[in-house]
Amino acid sequence: MEAERHPTLADVARAARVATSTASRALQESPRISETTKLRVREAARGLGYRPNRVAQSLRKQTASLVGIVVPDIGAPFFSRVVKGAQDVFEQHGIAVLLMNTERAPEREAAALQTLLEHRVGGVLVATSGGSTAEPRVPTVYFDNIVLNRGAGNVTRANRAGMRLLVEHLREHGHDRVGYIGGPPTLTSGVERLDGYHDAVRELGLVDRDDYVQFGEQTWSAHSGATAMDRLLALADPPTAVVEGHEGVSGDRFWIAVSTGDPAFDPAVAGELVELGATAVRDVVPVEGEEP
Repeated sequence: MEAERHPTLADVARAARVATSTASRALQESPRISETTKLRVREAARGLGYRPNRVAQSLRKQTASLVGIVVPDIGAPFFSRVVKGAQDVFEQHGIAVLLMNTERAPEREAAALQTLLEHRVGGVLVATSGGSTAEPRVPTVYFDNIVLNRGAGNVTRANRAGMRLLVEHLREHGHDRVGYIGGPPTLTSGVERLDGYHDAVRELGLVDRDDYVQFGEQTWSAHSGATAMDRLLALADPPTAVVEGHEGVSGDRFWIAVSTGDPAFDPAVAGELVELGATAVRDVVPVEGEEP
């Protein structure tokens, strides 16, 4: 089947019986074009269902009408909320969003950034999984995982404070054997959440054991999180509660007292845990940001 043909500016110009350059100026409300001609061009455009090519306009004007957002997992509630919030703000300013999902694979992230640059985006928001090895040629903001001394800015969650809040909460409920499940401590979220857990356990005088800390795989999959939980439960003296800094953990494996490691973070996961008597903390820990 032949693809539907969209009306072009040349079609509008023919219908309005003017030159293409005149039609372009008329649609841009140029003062050089008479009101009569502008009206005729607008009516022709409306009748044909013509819509301007914003990408082409941006390239001609060298202005940013497109930005790119790169996330590791659009299915994760945190990243879907970030994308929605960012898109709402950009669209208020007439800027469209191109979204790329990398599945936490560095090579896919590198390819996504190249694709966005080929589409001439005016800037990029990146939650890196390690594929941003070189500074993109456009203004870049790194979020969730910090890249020091690079980009126009860095924004991350208050991982340490959130993890401490959760450990303290469990201690107040009588737990002194608190385990931890998290993603590999290679990027900001994994490193800071693990540090926050260790700091809280030691400062509160809780049982401090290396085998109470378990990691999922690099992709933060639900399967690897559930496997990490199995390892904790298989211990001769398992923890009585677990904080979770691994966003992909499957809630149906949490039969002991559990709190999710995402304050301000993942209410969708919290909803899965409520019936199991677990606690989820959200909207209480601020986002942290820094500029170079």
